[in-house]
Amino acid sequence: MDRDRLLRDLRWLAEGNPRYAGTEEEGRQNSELAKLMAEDLLLSYIGDGEVIEVFNEIRRGHSP
Repeated sequence: MDRDRLLRDLRWLAEGNPRYAGTEEEGRQNSELAKLMAEDLLLSYIGDGEVIEVFNEIRRGHSP
């Protein structure tokens, strides 16, 4: 993923486009799902496997 595509996709989410971010009953974007998508987009831009793995561990929560 390059920077231009990342910005385009993030702007698309920021505009509230529900197409791939799920919809509420009112037809609005599901904000929690949009946040997860934005995180995934940022991680794909970073492209570092170790960073992505550690970040995903954090997202899943700490398991003793």
